[in-house]
Amino acid sequence: MVIKSNSIGKFLVILLICGFLVFLINHSESHRLRNKVKSEEMTTAYLADSPRPLSSSFFGFNNNALRVPSWQSPDFVRAVRLLNPSTIRFPGGTESNYWNWRGGGLIDAFRGEEKQGFTYSFSPQDRNYTASKLKDFRHGLELTNTKPIFVLNLSTSNLTSQLEMLRTAKNLGLPIQYIELGNELYLDVADNREHFPQPQDYAVEVIKWISAIEQEFPEAEIAVVGIIPYLDSPERFQKWNSSLLAKALPKADAIILHIYGGYGLSEKESNLPTYPFFRLEDTDIILGEPFQRWQTVQNSPQFKLLPINKNIWITEYNLFERIFFQNQGKKPKVMGSWAHGLYATTMSLLFLEEPRVELICNHQLIGNFHFASILPTEQSFEDPVTELPLAKPYSLSATGSALSLLGNAIEGMTQAIPINFANNQMTKGRNNFEYPTLYGWMFTNGTEKNSLILNLADRQTEVKISFLPKSKVYYETISGSPRDLVTEPGILQQTRGEIRQRIILPPYSVTKISTNKK
Repeated sequence: MVIKSNSIGKFLVILLICGFLVFLINHSESHRLRNKVKSEEMTTAYLADSPRPLSSSFFGFNNNALRVPSWQSPDFVRAVRLLNPSTIRFPGGTESNYWNWRGGGLIDAFRGEEKQGFTYSFSPQDRNYTASKLKDFRHGLELTNTKPIFVLNLSTSNLTSQLEMLRTAKNLGLPIQYIELGNELYLDVADNREHFPQPQDYAVEVIKWISAIEQEFPEAEIAVVGIIPYLDSPERFQKWNSSLLAKALPKADAIILHIYGGYGLSEKESNLPTYPFFRLEDTDIILGEPFQRWQTVQNSPQFKLLPINKNIWITEYNLFERIFFQNQGKKPKVMGSWAHGLYATTMSLLFLEEPRVELICNHQLIGNFHFASILPTEQSFEDPVTELPLAKPYSLSATGSALSLLGNAIEGMTQAIPINFANNQMTKGRNNFEYPTLYGWMFTNGTEKNSLILNLADRQTEVKISFLPKSKVYYETISGSPRDLVTEPGILQQTRGEIRQRIILPPYSVTKISTNKK
């Protein structure tokens, strides 16, 4: 077959034109798709019109004094400084009701009992503990630039002895600024029932204590024990707050709440070969629980009873798994993972939504992986039923790693403002509960501005931050897989740098943005 040259030329021109048109169509479609993806992965952050005052003592830790090897330990001090708290609760939780302040440990006479799932028991080592005398605690506070929250022993001590303890602390140079009148005395255990058979008995007693403390320490703020019970809680729990309202709470400065939340997953153990025992696709359920728990607290009739003119101290909060008390021996699922760190940080920021919340204390400062921010020994991940790895002594846990950015962001700030996000992507937790994947607050003292932003999604997001100056600002980000078990430094990804109004937030991350390089 013979084809003329001019026909070949026309054919090639037509072929080139068709190819060019296909290229234009494909390029246009590709450009359109890129812009679509870009728009879905970008958002603008702006400040809400609802600032709240911020106490200089807002962020702290509940400290189980029995878990502190020594207040003079350089490694312990270094780890506390990384967390940058403003307050440390002393001597802690349950042990406060059995504390021998002269000996720096527990009283000799102590009985353990299980009632309604709560067991109080201490080991012989705990009973012989003497490393937390007041002078030791003072040394630790000085080295870490923190203030004490004193939890008084109303259960196994008396007013005369506790006033003497406060005098001794003041003579040692400790500020007597924050005082709690007991710890969780609503729990139905023997010592609580003996001293306060009915909730109103506690209310009558604390009136005497408040009057006596105010006479000697008029500068102190005094808080009484409160509770936000679940609907199926025992009668003692349900009547507790109402017994305080008429007489005791009007004379106090604040009410104490302890808020814990679950992980939202079914109790059935997964078949994963290694800890943590949840699947990556379970993460949305886990990270929705802080939002759902806080909403439940805010909607509780018991919460709505609290006077608008009284401050709230949340002196214990964290993720709680049912592996203790009558559930002893059950496997943990989430504790110690990066999901746990994101969970605790989300709770911390959510509490800012209530202006009455004057201070918060994460539970707890040092101990094992169940709650602690500082892991003191290689065996900090030891569990009776789960094989877990060794930890690096005095490293920060997942919770400690995340909260260290909050402590740094909030230091020296006097005001907190919510951050809103345009087109904030929502995701679903347990029972299809919706919550935002981006959540954050800005902190300022009038000169400096620090922001803390959480990305709780499984994708990175680019954020334009409208309230930042056009000059360079500084950021620090910690991110990881929700299933990362944080046993030592280096497991999580940590990045620092400079940005100009825009930042890319990695999946499952905590980011601090600051106008001041520090």
